[in-house]
This record gives sequence, C-alpha cells and structure tokens, in this order.
Amino acid sequence: MRDRKITLLGPEGTNLTLLVIFLVLNFISWLTLFTLSDGLSLDLNNSLFRQIVFTLLSVILFFAITYISMDQINQYTFPFFGLITILLIFIFTTDPKEGVRRWYDLGVIDFQPSEYIKIALVLFISKCFVENYNKVYIGIFSLFSISLVFFQPDLGTTTLLIVITLSMFLVSDIKIRSILFLLLLGGVFFFIFLEFGLINQYQLNRVTNFFETVDFAQSQSRLAISSGGITGQFFEVDKINQIFIPVQSTDFIFSAFAYQFGFLGVLLLFGLWIFFFYRVARIILTTNSEFEKFVLAGFSASLIFQIFINISTVIGVIPVTGMPFPLLSLGGSSIIATAVIFGIINRIFIENNVVI
Repeated sequence: MRDRKITLLGPEGTNLTLLVIFLVLNFISWLTLFTLSDGLSLDLNNSLFRQIVFTLLSVILFFAITYISMDQINQYTFPFFGLITILLIFIFTTDPKEGVRRWYDLGVIDFQPSEYIKIALVLFISKCFVENYNKVYIGIFSLFSISLVFFQPDLGTTTLLIVITLSMFLVSDIKIRSILFLLLLGGVFFFIFLEFGLINQYQLNRVTNFFETVDFAQSQSRLAISSGGITGQFFEVDKINQIFIPVQSTDFIFSAFAYQFGFLGVLLLFGLWIFFFYRVARIILTTNSEFEKFVLAGFSASLIFQIFINISTVIGVIPVTGMPFPLLSLGGSSIIATAVIFGIINRIFIENNVVI
C-alpha cells in the first residue's frame, strides 16, 4: 500500500463525512449536557468539562488509529483480546462501587474494560473467522469473556455482547446446529448460575420489577420525551429539572435530549446515525477483505444494538440496563471506545479509497 501524506485532517484519504458525523454527534452531547449541568467550569468534577476533555482525547485517538493499517490491527488482535480479558479477570480484585466491580480507579478517571471488550470481541471473532478456526471453540472463548462481564455484574453489556456474537456468527457460514449448540451451552450455564445463586439478586429484581410494577424513571422519561414537542424546550431548560429523571446524563440522556430538541432534534440524531450505517454498509458490500467485512458488521451490530437497548430502556420497552447511548451519554470510557471504533472504520474507508 502506498504511503499517504499527512494533512491537517489526518492521513491523506481520511473520510470527511465520517469525521463530520463523529464531531457533530459529540457537539450534540455537549449541548445536551450543558442544560443538565451547572454550566461550564474548568474542573474535572464538572460533567460538561469532563465530556469536552474526553471528546478532545477521542478526536486525537481517532486520528492516531487512522495511521494503523488493518494488517497491523489484524496482527495484534489476539494480544489485545487477551489484555482486555485479563483486565476483566483482575477487575474482581478491586473494591466494589455501589455493589458492582466495573472500573479501575486511576485517580482523576475511571477505566472501564467492559467498554473495550466490545471492540476486542469483534476483532477476535473476525480474525478467527477469516483464519478458519473451529467456530465452537470461538464461541466458548467468547462466552468466557462475556461471563466475566456478567459477573461484574453488568446485565446491559452482557446482553449486548451476546447479540454481537450471535450477529457475527449468523453472517458467517457457520452451520445452524453449531449456533444451537452455543445457545444450549449458554442456557446450561445460565441455569447453573441461577441454581447456585451466582446471579446477582439486583439483576433478577430488575427483570421481575419490570413486569410487576411501573418503573418511576421510565415513566418520567416518557413524560420528558412527550413534553419536548416538535421543536423542543431548549430555551426553557429549567423545566427539565421539574421532570425528575434519575441518571439523566447517562442512562436516560436520550429523554433529556428529546425534551430539549424535540421531534426535529430526534430526526436529526437518527438521520446522522442512519447515514453513518448506510456508508458502512456500502463498504461491507464492496470491500474484498473478509476481515474488514466481519469487523464492519460487528461494529455496526454493536452500535445499532447499543442505541436500540438504550432507547428501549428509556421508553420502557425493556428493563433498565445501564446501556449508554454512543457519543451522547456522559462517560469517558464510552466515548474513547466509540472513538476507537470510528477510527478503525475510518482506516477501512481509507484503505478502500472512500474519501467523502
């Protein structure tokens, strides 16, 4: 592959459409968080300032990854998957926060490895498919990493990882009986965990309470969305505090966004994501690299189902899972992980000469 010139927008060939979508989605997050915070102050305890800092770091990371070829990414997939898996194992040696073990406390920031297993798992499965490893063994290794997230416990990310794995197996040439075997194996493990009390009680309570009672947060969330109207209430932001929504800057940020920007804002947000997935789908259909096809399919499934699970939670279709909305929810690990995904996709665009 020929060397590419360095420009102000990264290496020659950087996809401008992808970059603009990434920046606009982050800017939308800033606007949403601005109305939910006490304004902007140069303090890492200020949620908006933290989001801006992590966004700037994510842009740097986006361009840095752009300089890594897909051959190099393929080469280091197994070490990366192994590293993240080890971090997931050692997370159980940390002190729990609010009854869960999901973060490494690094002082000014918390590092959440479960955000990066979403990336590592996609790359791992893609590499194994291309190199024709036994798919049952691939499934077993995948289930092991997923179980580590399950025991943190993190029900939302566990569900997402299962969906990613099944989606990638379905787009491969794997036989149906192998998929059924993996589903059966997962079901057996689930009932073993249930029988021996290895499933956290709060996970069971979330599901049972969803069917037995009306969740207050989801009820308030639906009220906020409906109150946004067509054009939103951005200039009457004080009213959002009258509609009390727990964790409105993370789990329920979509309801706050819909309240502020209304139906038209929601259309813009969905339009950006739909156009992004359309561009990715075109590359999936045209690239000659099987590795790139699987990676793009896996990342698309990851982002689509993150959005689907978050919105389904917000409107009360499924129990609260804690799944963030990509590039909208407050959270450094989520932003950085999504930037890595966008950076790899941008690299694939570059290698397929898709500039705009």
